[in-house]
Amino acid sequence: MPMDALEVAAIARDLILADSPHGLALAFLSAATRQAGLRAACVYSRDAAGDQLLPLACAPFELERLAAIDMEALDDPLVYSLTTGQPCFVERLSGMVDVGAGFERLAECLGPRHALLTWPQRDSRQQVASVVAVAGDARSLAAWRDDPLWQMLLQVYETLSARLYDQMSASESARYQRSLRQPQEERRSLRAARLLAAEFIGVSADAKRVREDILRFAESALAVLLTGETGTGKDHVAWLIHQASPRGGKFVPVNCAAIPKDLIEAELFGNVRGAYTGATQARAGLVAEADGGTLFLDEIGDMPMALQAALLRLLNEKKYRPLGGTREFPSDFRLICATHQPLAQLIQAGRFREDLYFRIRQQTLHLPALRDRPDDIAPLAAHIILQHNRERRTRVGGLAPDALSYLEGQAFPGNVRELRSLLLVAAERAGPGVSICRQILGQLQDGGAERGAANGLDRNLHGLFQTDNLPHALDTFERMLVTARLQALEGSRSRAAQSLGIPKRTLARRCQAWNLDREDSHS
Repeated sequence: MPMDALEVAAIARDLILADSPHGLALAFLSAATRQAGLRAACVYSRDAAGDQLLPLACAPFELERLAAIDMEALDDPLVYSLTTGQPCFVERLSGMVDVGAGFERLAECLGPRHALLTWPQRDSRQQVASVVAVAGDARSLAAWRDDPLWQMLLQVYETLSARLYDQMSASESARYQRSLRQPQEERRSLRAARLLAAEFIGVSADAKRVREDILRFAESALAVLLTGETGTGKDHVAWLIHQASPRGGKFVPVNCAAIPKDLIEAELFGNVRGAYTGATQARAGLVAEADGGTLFLDEIGDMPMALQAALLRLLNEKKYRPLGGTREFPSDFRLICATHQPLAQLIQAGRFREDLYFRIRQQTLHLPALRDRPDDIAPLAAHIILQHNRERRTRVGGLAPDALSYLEGQAFPGNVRELRSLLLVAAERAGPGVSICRQILGQLQDGGAERGAANGLDRNLHGLFQTDNLPHALDTFERMLVTARLQALEGSRSRAAQSLGIPKRTLARRCQAWNLDREDSHS
């Protein structure tokens, strides 16, 4: 319904009387949602550092519900409008997947079924400084966008906003910017806390303790030793420590158990040409790649004794020598190690160096088993299904109540990794628009997913138990497991590697050795 002159005058009065950018934005947004039939609206302002969009005002929900948006999120419609100076129209928010944590928080507030329109706002120097975002049904947004009266009011808002910023003294402007954004260190800490809330899922006391320890360790340069059962997420926690830290280099993971013992030294330190048979060219190692970042040594207990001595020397001197080389090179990296083995017992057995043990455990973090934090199963399951929906661009309907009760009654000896693997396969079985029920989970836990091949697997396993060649039996079992997992996940190596808890590169190496490359494998 068109506004009468009195209503337009009331809006203009409220805009003119506003004495701060926040108050002005709130007056404009309130009028837009009240008079134009829009569901919600907000304004984001670029911070002084230029690397974030900060929520300035919103209506009709609370500002605290919104999060900052990183300018690196180039698929974000608000970032698009700010960087290009052009409006952006999104027909349905639910279609925006993997845009960024800040936009996902905004989409939750606006409603996933609604459309979104973003409009850039310029300052007195004609630089885009903020973005207005309005949400509602697509027809209402189009009408609002094309309404000459609202376009004029939008121009009035833009002019008054630029004037308010210009009227601020330098000290007032600095204080106002500080009120919008934290200092760089505090902002990074806030970003790290948000990262952990989104990436280390759990409501239990144990989960909260782990998040607190991750934040504490992220601010330190000391080595960290992660312990816990297989599948508790040690590799993920190592990545989170790196992401929450100020280090700008790469996170370089190395699984000491997955790399053949005769290749691990070359993998770590690189090699010169001719260092060994087949070394036709020089190659940089993972230690060089980790310079300025974090080197993560998973399953450190499986590292050969000779390489342990080289690692200790590297940690003490921060220099390494490529295999077959004569020169040493520096590398500034943060070390994180992980193991499920009792290193103290390995020391007593003569399989692990005591001096290296004390060097890598300057800080320790034990990850609890999933059975010790049952309250976290529900949020973990919801997160895993949400990730599946994003990656597969589908809409599995979550867990049915009986399915959640079933999961909470399981022991999960494989911990979070087992839960993730079970739910990924169950989500494929359920399909779009269908909730995962107890029957599906029970069939998978009982082996029903592979029942068609169960007899063959049983026969193969029986044959393995009769073996007199342990290395061959282990290789055969590993191939059977990987093949079954790839089949269950429609050939996706990325998801198979994730569900097995190994790097994709390790899985690719295994598939190549087993001549599985010719099979249908999607990345």
